[in-house]
Amino acid sequence: MALTPLPENGAIRSDGGCLDPELLASYVDGRTTPAERINVEAHIAHCEDCYFMFSETVREQQARSANELTGAVVRNPWRRRMPRVAAGLAAAAALVMAAQLYLLHREGPKDDLGVALSELDAATGRYRKVEPRLTVFSAYRALEPALRSAASPGEAPLAVREAAQKVEVAVRASGTGPQAQQARAAMYLTLGRSQRAADVLAPLASSRDAGQLNDLAAVYLVRHADDDVTRALDLLDQAVRLDPGRVEAWFNMGLAAEAAGQRERAIAAWTRALALDPKSGWAEEAREHLARLK
Repeated sequence: MALTPLPENGAIRSDGGCLDPELLASYVDGRTTPAERINVEAHIAHCEDCYFMFSETVREQQARSANELTGAVVRNPWRRRMPRVAAGLAAAAALVMAAQLYLLHREGPKDDLGVALSELDAATGRYRKVEPRLTVFSAYRALEPALRSAASPGEAPLAVREAAQKVEVAVRASGTGPQAQQARAAMYLTLGRSQRAADVLAPLASSRDAGQLNDLAAVYLVRHADDDVTRALDLLDQAVRLDPGRVEAWFNMGLAAEAAGQRERAIAAWTRALALDPKSGWAEEAREHLARLK
């Protein structure tokens, strides 16, 4: 696709090869796959033609919803030729962010929050960034070798930062409930910002939900400040009492007990984690811990 820069604002006018109208309509209706959504957003952030088509389509959708209540006639949004984008790429990026919020409200925040978290998890690549188990990430990834050697992690790659931004958008759309806060904390942990994650989840310390207690304990284990291991053990004790089948809590209790020098307690926790999950990659890590302890 040939692209012509616009000197006034840095935006780009296309000379063919723009988005297929059906694909753009599917994006606005929330029917694209995550991969298609990424491609559409990247394109409309740079292409003036598709930028205008998208913005008019969203306005048309909103106007139609409002006019259905009043019986007003909806005008044809294609009655005039596309103007130039006054704010350039910054405005395009802002519109994409607003569009993501708009689509999240249409499609349902819970589903989109899960999709955003899956994309963030996948963006980390082959390895996971933190050792404890979080309830919001279901797929297993081996621990990053640099973390095993206690090396200081650098800045997160661009793909991870972009995926984290999508999680933030989904969190804003879904509200301020515990699920949203767990997602935001997972995002901060993935970016290497454990203190921010702790600030987000600290209000859940009195929760009666085992998953929420587990994730807060995981944050403390990653932050590893004064008394954090003790805090994590207390939270995990509560979690397994509330839900004895919460395998993430038993896994993290094994980590916490080892960090606290409580060998027998760690062995019991790892054994219980293996009984609940004997075949996954997490199970292999649990066996490694048990072998070292025994």
